[in-house]
Amino acid sequence: MKRLFTLFIFLAFVLNINAQKLVNVTLITSLSKLDISALAGGLPAAYAVDLYKVQYMTADVNGDDHLASGLLCVPNDGSTAFPLAAYQHGTVGGRNDVPSNLQGGFTLPLVFAAFGYVVCAADFVGLGDSQGIHPYVHAKTEASAAIDLLIAARELDADDSFEDFTLNDQVFVTGYSQGGHAAMAAHRELETNYSSEFTVTASAPMSGPYSISDKMIDFTLGDDPYSTVAYLAWLTLGYQSAYPELLKDLELEDIFKPEYIADILEFKNENISLWDLNDRITATLNSTVGAVVPKNMLLPNILESILTDPDHPLSIALADNDTFDWAPSAPTNLYYCVGDDQVTFENAILASQVMNDNGAAAVNGIRIDTDNNLLDHGGCVSGAATGALFFFGSFQQLLSSNENIAFDLNTRVYYSNGQVNVDIPLERAGQFNQMSIYSQTGQMVWQRNISKGQSSFDISHLPMGMFVVTLRDDRELYKTVKMVKF
Repeated sequence: MKRLFTLFIFLAFVLNINAQKLVNVTLITSLSKLDISALAGGLPAAYAVDLYKVQYMTADVNGDDHLASGLLCVPNDGSTAFPLAAYQHGTVGGRNDVPSNLQGGFTLPLVFAAFGYVVCAADFVGLGDSQGIHPYVHAKTEASAAIDLLIAARELDADDSFEDFTLNDQVFVTGYSQGGHAAMAAHRELETNYSSEFTVTASAPMSGPYSISDKMIDFTLGDDPYSTVAYLAWLTLGYQSAYPELLKDLELEDIFKPEYIADILEFKNENISLWDLNDRITATLNSTVGAVVPKNMLLPNILESILTDPDHPLSIALADNDTFDWAPSAPTNLYYCVGDDQVTFENAILASQVMNDNGAAAVNGIRIDTDNNLLDHGGCVSGAATGALFFFGSFQQLLSSNENIAFDLNTRVYYSNGQVNVDIPLERAGQFNQMSIYSQTGQMVWQRNISKGQSSFDISHLPMGMFVVTLRDDRELYKTVKMVKF
């Protein structure tokens, strides 16, 4: 039977209601390390994870507090103080396709939690329990939804009646696709307006549309086919909600050709999913112009204005949601794939260039695919997430003595004079044991099978720097340590 833990905010007893974010917490389920490994395509988990639905207060597009929801993923280990992490989800199909319903890409925050992070995954404004239209790729509410859930998690940690986890001071931020944009927005807001409450340790936005007004417009409104045409409809509906004064003279009929209006309204009224809408628009484009080229959805005057007039209301709204022109203080890796068919890799290239020009401390664009193995938007997820996971691991603090992520105290791994040395206890020796070494970007750079208790391996060919070493047997990951090669 699921354990239910509920916290209610009573106005009669709370003097400063605006300071309290947490409303309600419900345990959804608990997953073992084997469960998580199965969901994550075999990736070994270091911790079992408890998953909670959280209801909390956050601002809507008008700045008014309202009820929102999200997923909280907690490593099942009460003896360790864990870092806090914000995971921002990618584009979902509709209101119920969200992390708190164990949908909407909930497996990535689950995996991060399985490696030793208390992960907050906001459903976003207008999704889950949050009423109204979702303001799609709206930086302000993407940031506030994430940050208010982080605050709610800290409130839960401070509640003596809830003993499921303890937080340390570290904060990590990541997300994929729309979530990459949302992660960048949250990171910027944390450093700009919440620096006295949170210090971002490291950030890893992945495959995000950081340059909506430029790179994404060129990518989606050119002459080439673009398969996820429904994104344009959701963006328009969301910005009409977020910018009612700016876009007050622009109805759907003033933007889209007549044959697309009815289907967009069906989606707006939540009668069909985003993917249903995408199928319908695709069929209409194919039947009318013979190709899925999104610009053919738009009225000619609107298309011309978006492409050429930076002072047009739609252009202003788009530019207001660019998230790349600032200078992060925290180390930041921007993961991307050149073969991405939904979010052009040029977003990450531009963002890293501009941020470094602005004086950022450490921003790197990290390519996941290769010229010989191009990866599309879906294919990029695994490599980007693995890269982010091990990038974060190079900063993660769990145990002050040896900073292990997963640990078997009887197994020793250490570096000395160009060699990595391993001492496996007798009960594990003779079994299948595999050691892997990963770079800070998550790329596996070395791997060996080990059959005896004590072994030394020459890794002098590897460059100097921080690495993550993992040891696993045929059942589990049992040792993960950080190693500095010098």
